[in-house]
Amino acid sequence: MCAPGCLASWNHIAAASLGCLVRGAVRMRTLAAGRDAAARVDQTAGRALLDDVFSVDLHAHPSLVPSLTLTGLDGHREAIASGQVGAIVMAAIGDLPVLGWRPRRGICATRAPRANELSAATWQQVATLDAHAAHLGMRRILHPGDLAAAVARRTPAALLAVEGADFLEGRLDGMEAAYRRGVRLLQLVHYRVNELGDIQTQAPVHGGLTPFGREVVREANRLGILVDLAHATYEVTRDAVEASVQPVVISHTNLRDASAFARFISAEHARLVAGNGGVIGAWPVSPRSARFSPFIDHVVRLVETVGADHVGVGTDMDGVGPYAVVTSYEDWPSIPAALLARGVGREDVAKIMGGNFRRVLDAACA
Repeated sequence: MCAPGCLASWNHIAAASLGCLVRGAVRMRTLAAGRDAAARVDQTAGRALLDDVFSVDLHAHPSLVPSLTLTGLDGHREAIASGQVGAIVMAAIGDLPVLGWRPRRGICATRAPRANELSAATWQQVATLDAHAAHLGMRRILHPGDLAAAVARRTPAALLAVEGADFLEGRLDGMEAAYRRGVRLLQLVHYRVNELGDIQTQAPVHGGLTPFGREVVREANRLGILVDLAHATYEVTRDAVEASVQPVVISHTNLRDASAFARFISAEHARLVAGNGGVIGAWPVSPRSARFSPFIDHVVRLVETVGADHVGVGTDMDGVGPYAVVTSYEDWPSIPAALLARGVGREDVAKIMGGNFRRVLDAACA
């Protein structure tokens, strides 16, 4: 399990941030609203598609943060089976111990990390997620053939990730350690401006990807670790795409809209990733109200902007709090059902629900 102080740190952040937004009862209604809306979708067509498609959630923290989960681990096990989920990218949080909530800034780093603090916390979380995957009966994705085997046997699968390469603490040898521990997707930055580059939610410091960040991207390519650019600025994304010889992903984001949400990206930003052959995971969140239909709007806009070959879904399950639109994997079939109802072709929906991510992961791990 993650060390008690580690989980307590994130729970404090969640409680403080949620307290600034909603009272507890309102929070639960907000979290439930997205599920209720998704549950009203006729899932028949979506379930029929998932019978033939091995789907993938590009980003989640299942039961890693107790204050942000509504179902618990056993609830997830039942919901994954019910929702016909194929694989889940399970992400540890690389900068967790130093995060806090600040008025007008939101979640951010509130202090400098102590030596080896971030690496120790990350490995504790990775061990926790590894145990969660075993509890959920999910096959670990470690080698190129593992995902294909899971698909062939229709066995649920888990791929370990770290959200924020802060655990490296400026040392490249940490990449080998991450690979040995089973990490196969690395998100370069999170809520702390780290040694690799700038983030969307803070003023830029580096002006893009740092020289160390470029080394990390190249090492990820060498090892067979997929690079994730969620939370990264346009400039960091541009530089990472230049440095990478493999496709990259943005695991959870949406195109900018009237909300001016800092974590959303421009069409140009999205096209950088698509031009590299990568995938953008549509993110079922809403900074205004947790409603399902606007999320489907985001997916369709991404398809129209970068093409269906470059879109996926990253739920951020158990990591979103009051912004969550999809709060249970029972609602997973509602996504393909709603896309089909919007007129997105069946072949394209199959790509969005997992085919695109499988293609990119195969390329990165080959």
